Amino acid sequence: MTGRLDYLLKNYDVSNPKARENAVREVIQEMTLYGLSQTDFFDRAAFMGGTDLRIFHGLNRFSEDLDFILREPDEGFSFAPYTESLEDTLTTFGIDFKVEAVEKKHQGSIREGLVKANTKELYLKFYSDEDRSDKFYPTQLSKIKMEVDTNPAEGAQYEKRFKTQPFGYMLTSCDMPTMFAGKIHAILCRPWANRFKGRDLYDYIFYLNNGVPYNLAFLNSKMRRTIPDMEGDLSHADVMELLNRRFKEIDYRSAIEDVSNFIRSEEYNSVRIWCPEMFEQITVSLKSCIIK
Repeated sequence: MTGRLDYLLKNYDVSNPKARENAVREVIQEMTLYGLSQTDFFDRAAFMGGTDLRIFHGLNRFSEDLDFILREPDEGFSFAPYTESLEDTLTTFGIDFKVEAVEKKHQGSIREGLVKANTKELYLKFYSDEDRSDKFYPTQLSKIKMEVDTNPAEGAQYEKRFKTQPFGYMLTSCDMPTMFAGKIHAILCRPWANRFKGRDLYDYIFYLNNGVPYNLAFLNSKMRRTIPDMEGDLSHADVMELLNRRFKEIDYRSAIEDVSNFIRSEEYNSVRIWCPEMFEQITVSLKSCIIK
């Protein structure tokens, strides 16, 4: 399967060591989606988040995890029934992958799974013409985290998505307005302590630049779960006001520092101008859609 791995890498930037390591992880993400598609997983769950945006919509940043939501609530969901099948599919690529369901004592509605492989082995398989294997510890592991929300908010909308690599497959994905609503909820409600997640702002700009409206019903459903005593639904004007208030609170230095680890160096100039005035100005173009 080495030839197949080489072919998959043609779609990625491998111009420097960091880019090459990210490319390996991104290819494994796509291999994992392919493996999950060979089971009934996407009859039950839908793909969403930053990696979805990168693979299917052209988002130009690295995303670490694979995020999903169940299409119907199921607090008993676990990745355990999928680990063996996914592991079998991934090892056909000639790499010794291990897949496990992560069981936590207090896990709430989020269930996790891990795809793991030896980093040195991965690098030798993907880049047989260049040996940097001495840069990795013999026991160093590369991990791809999978997360699924087993109690999703109401109002999500779904669509089928198709890929031809690494082999042809189909999956279920949240549509872009639903994912945009999830991103707005993250900007408004994600706990960020002393460091705001700049990736949220980067993705917010991506949605705006692509003229995507947000799913107002899904956003309201998520907001009611975060703020149980919220009175009534938010209007689009309410959302605009909340966002502009939030944009005044953000520590943009830490947000820029965060996102800089996930974008190419030539894009740094486009994020270093972030400030409250900029986000207030571009938010004028924000649009909602009401799906009944």
